[in-house]
Amino acid sequence: MTSTASAPAPAAGIATDRPTHLLALDGYRAVAAIMVLLTHVAFSTGALVASTWGHILGRLDFGVTLFFLLSGFLLYRPWAKAALHDAPAPALRTYAKRRAARILPLYWLVVVVVLLTLPELRPVSPSTWWRHLFAVQIYGSDGTVEGLTQTWSLCTEIAFYAVLPVLGWLALGGRRGDFEARWRRQWSMLATCVVIALVFVGVRAFTGALPNESGYWLPFYLDWFAAGMGLAVLESSLRLAEPPRVAVLAQRLARDEWTAVAVAVALFAVVATPLGGGYAFNQGTGPWEMLARHVLYCLIGVAILAPCVLGGDSWLTRALSRRGPHRIGLISYGVFLWHVFLLRVIMTGLGIPLFSGGFWLVAVLVLGATLAVSAVTYRLVERPAQQWAQRAAPSTR
Repeated sequence: MTSTASAPAPAAGIATDRPTHLLALDGYRAVAAIMVLLTHVAFSTGALVASTWGHILGRLDFGVTLFFLLSGFLLYRPWAKAALHDAPAPALRTYAKRRAARILPLYWLVVVVVLLTLPELRPVSPSTWWRHLFAVQIYGSDGTVEGLTQTWSLCTEIAFYAVLPVLGWLALGGRRGDFEARWRRQWSMLATCVVIALVFVGVRAFTGALPNESGYWLPFYLDWFAAGMGLAVLESSLRLAEPPRVAVLAQRLARDEWTAVAVAVALFAVVATPLGGGYAFNQGTGPWEMLARHVLYCLIGVAILAPCVLGGDSWLTRALSRRGPHRIGLISYGVFLWHVFLLRVIMTGLGIPLFSGGFWLVAVLVLGATLAVSAVTYRLVERPAQQWAQRAAPSTR
């Protein structure tokens, strides 16, 4: 089946041969992983409530937002391509194998190491084992355990992986209609996701109808994923001979990376004030502050990600594509999984009680140890699993 979109000469200023691999995204992963690490170190050492600098550290949990936007963009790109270019839809078996190989081997290793070695967890109940091994710890009041507290967001990611094929199928809509109809269907699906998320956040923030753990569930963050998916739709449409006007406008805005970064910094400065709520993870946050932080985090993520995925070559993408950020990005999943466990081990080994200071010493030691361990497990666990998945389920695209 051929595309119903007209195909004259490419529109002025639009690149129709955009690269399929955006190297700078590894740099974004590196930034997100280090942000998450630093905010956990700041919490454990008590730095979050100590000063304005601590308040900024408290907002580095924005790294989770960036991870969710990246997942939405990267994983939805094949579906956007299928809808807008009449390309083959992703094979579900291939998709499932690659997601499982990417996520589960290292996650299971970390769960086993943490549950077997942290003294404060002993004895570990059977329910703790199966809840964490099956990544369902966010769906009960018991929650996560010490050393694995950050894995709530991985559970949310896994829920998104399960829902994504359904969203992709809905957006394809049997490929009915001309290009305009398929284009509108993409945005209708994404707008629905945003509405669902904002309603869920509102109910969670302003009523007592949902349990506390619902703040970790996928509907709470569906708009963040949808924002990344929207960037994938725009990026895919820019490869058309005649991209939609909104995509052309979005690209022009994204190419002004200085303005995009300035907007992101300004919004981050706003959310770092009490408008964004409490700074420590155990501090209460009012309903309006919760909603403001949620929306502002999403807008910041779009502002800093758009120059990379839509704007093409720039000082920002060149910086994030350098060897250092690229290599840290490759092992960023290990950084995310290992750092809380290593933070606990290092603080205990140094005899530093929780919330008693020592941020810089602990941050340097945890970062170094986490990078080292993550590099080893990337070589021994992550990379072999990914190579197996590529051999078992070769790409058809």
